[in-house]
Amino acid sequence: MTDDALQGRAFPYNALGAMLAKPELDEAMRRSVRGAVAYYDAAPILHRNVKDVSRFLLGVVALYLDASGGLTHRRLRELSGKSGILSAGTATAVLLRLQLIGYVTRGEAPNGLPRLYKPTSVMAKAFRERMRIELESVALLEPGVRTLLDDLDDAETFGAFMAVMGEQSMQAAGAPNHDIAPFNALSLRSAGLLILFDLMMRADRGGPYPPQGEVEVSVAALARRYEVSRSHVLSVLRDIEAAGWMTRAGVDATWVLTPALGETVRIFYGITYLGLIRAAEMVAERRTDRLAG
Repeated sequence: MTDDALQGRAFPYNALGAMLAKPELDEAMRRSVRGAVAYYDAAPILHRNVKDVSRFLLGVVALYLDASGGLTHRRLRELSGKSGILSAGTATAVLLRLQLIGYVTRGEAPNGLPRLYKPTSVMAKAFRERMRIELESVALLEPGVRTLLDDLDDAETFGAFMAVMGEQSMQAAGAPNHDIAPFNALSLRSAGLLILFDLMMRADRGGPYPPQGEVEVSVAALARRYEVSRSHVLSVLRDIEAAGWMTRAGVDATWVLTPALGETVRIFYGITYLGLIRAAEMVAERRTDRLAG
């Protein structure tokens, strides 16, 4: 998939209203949130080292580069800085970290050519299973995504999928949706979304989603679970409160999730799911073009 091909496919924001009206959306979001929290325990190496969305997206970009010409230090720095996902310097630090945890191997530098880095099968599996959680949710809304899900273990299919997702991630980082700016800001904080999702799970009693109503909050328990400091948890909770998504109930440790949270989360997942559907369609088109050729 070339850059021009992706640039020529405008993101389907015009379909967002129809997506938000789908009756299956509530259950899809519920599955995504539960899956994200559950996967924190299932992939401890990934989450201990990649606790915010920007670093996760850098991993997506690394897999994209590997699938589209090769992962080099220079390409990763250039794309990270250009897209705004991370600074070039932070991209260098994250690349080193990926090597230390066995997610990337450092190859030899050919004469006069940039050194190639290679994502390992361990990294590919971690990101594949994380993406599978979202695709399973999307399949409730668009059954055609099942074709991609069924073939996701195929290395070529997964590579094509990550190539498209890498491009979309860079496009999104370069032109963020201002309607969900507080949500995007929270996603950049270490374990920020995981803490929010944890609260949503605790408040969920079935029915419409995202949930509203009371939730008991233990700062100490959240800090232990997500391996951050108590002061960090308190800071994240203040951000959630400042965004208008949660208010104090007047009782110690009891908070109330508000309708404003539901509105923001619905827009976030509506955009996310449209992007995944678009990616699945483009992977299918790429496969058809390859077979026709």
